[in-house]
Amino acid sequence: MKTAMKLSLLFFIFFTLFVLPNVFFPLTIKTENQSEYNAQMIVVFLLTQFSLILYLIKRLNLWGVKLFLSTTLIFWGLQTFMTQSETWYFREAMPAITNKELLNLFLRPLITAVTFIPLAIWILGKWKQDTESSTPQTKSNLQWKEVLWLSAAYVIIYFVFGYFVAWQFEAVRLFYSGSAENAGFIGQIQQTLQTQSFIFLFQFFRGFLWIMIGFPIVLYLKGSNKEKILACVFLYSLSAIQLIVDNPFMPQQVRMAHLLEIAASNGLFGLLIGYVSTRRV
Repeated sequence: MKTAMKLSLLFFIFFTLFVLPNVFFPLTIKTENQSEYNAQMIVVFLLTQFSLILYLIKRLNLWGVKLFLSTTLIFWGLQTFMTQSETWYFREAMPAITNKELLNLFLRPLITAVTFIPLAIWILGKWKQDTESSTPQTKSNLQWKEVLWLSAAYVIIYFVFGYFVAWQFEAVRLFYSGSAENAGFIGQIQQTLQTQSFIFLFQFFRGFLWIMIGFPIVLYLKGSNKEKILACVFLYSLSAIQLIVDNPFMPQQVRMAHLLEIAASNGLFGLLIGYVSTRRV
């Protein structure tokens, strides 16, 4: 009962600190034609985000300020910064996103993270280290050579899943190119290079950032290598969870296509990061 009350209190605090930034920095345009299940999807989204934060607080072998910084980096970095960085790159396809709204897309979740996470750490009793309840962790690491080839692997994964999953939806082709034509994988790569000449370099850099932002999972997660690998898979794939909620910038079919694409491709990339970082142990 005590645990249930504590979790209920924490979720109430999280819900409040999620809503308040959206009140002070509201969307500049309203979502039209919301799906009948959107309210339920918002609840699922909130419960998922809440659970991710609690999991990181409980399972990272850190305390106090270090735990706060690492949890915030992983949570906000993977769930918001990395996803919205692509929104910034492809914002021409979404003219409704103004400079102000783009800033708010980054800012609202950050406010929630930096206000809720330290409160959750304090309530869960991890602000000060308890050496008696310390849990051993397996050693894992990544060498720079591995980081570079993993970044290159991300580029391949990004374009393969982007074409063979998302681009197979006609709604996606219309949304980004204005045409339903499918030029094939090689033809689409050539067209992309003509319109987005720096996209390979940009996605290589994003691959590098995905690794660096999630690196505390590899370094500090308690438990076995299997748990580290599974944590990487789920934490990376769940960066797509926000796409289950209606938004005014992207049609539903486009959102669902990207949900499948990002969950699958990021899950595979997380698997690679987890496996490579633990395979020598």
